[in-house]
Amino acid sequence: MLKRIISAIVALGILIFVLIQNNQLVFNIAVTILSVIALWEFYGAVRKKGLKPISFVGYISALALIGIGYISKDILIMIVLLMLPFLLFISFCTSILTNIKYNIFDIAITLTGVLYVTYLFSFICYTKVMPYGDYLIWFIFGGAWMTDTFAYFIGMAIGKHKFSQISPKKSIEGCIGGLIGCVAFYLIYAYFLNNNIEGLEINYILAGCLGFVVSIVSQIGDFAASSIKRFCEIKDYSEIMPGHGGILDRFDSILLISPLVYACLTLLNMGIL
Repeated sequence: MLKRIISAIVALGILIFVLIQNNQLVFNIAVTILSVIALWEFYGAVRKKGLKPISFVGYISALALIGIGYISKDILIMIVLLMLPFLLFISFCTSILTNIKYNIFDIAITLTGVLYVTYLFSFICYTKVMPYGDYLIWFIFGGAWMTDTFAYFIGMAIGKHKFSQISPKKSIEGCIGGLIGCVAFYLIYAYFLNNNIEGLEINYILAGCLGFVVSIVSQIGDFAASSIKRFCEIKDYSEIMPGHGGILDRFDSILLISPLVYACLTLLNMGIL
């Protein structure tokens, strides 16, 4: 428990340090490093089942994260649209040039890693460059961490009914606790922003509803990562963070909720929500 708490404090300290730099390039580089490590963890996990992902293809995709916020939207949209066809082309070329050392399953798992890791990580960078992004990005991190924290402690305290065999330690009581914790955080944080950040106004009903949906998606992301680990027959993706496992073990829920939060905040900026 102590090791887990210390690791969490160190990780939070590093995140806060990166964010207060108010430097998009520093932030993008940090996310790129996380993405590369997460890809290394994911590809390492699936190798245990005999698959042979083309790792360098995934790492190339992660480098594209550095340019978010510095490239015009039109060019960025074109890059996003062409990224997967380009990586698919590189993958098939690698397969052909290596006399089919990598088969279609290897190519598929390579691109799955790109979608699951790099593509989902990119929405964290997109959120950061939004108007008030330095504040709004905490709807991603806070939503995932409050869900996880409340689910963990409430599950430990009163959890009796198991939720799924995918992750036997998680209980229905813990899942409900995570839901309540996330909604409470969203409402409290919305109140803080509305009363302290000039020009930013967030509807409390919208904040509560978003917190509810985010918590559900966050927990699905957690179960999804657990299902991958169960398939690969591993306990953690790595041991980079003592007591927590790897980057993917900590960011599994954040990855799935980041596009959801980004989409809702974009619609809010457009006046649609």
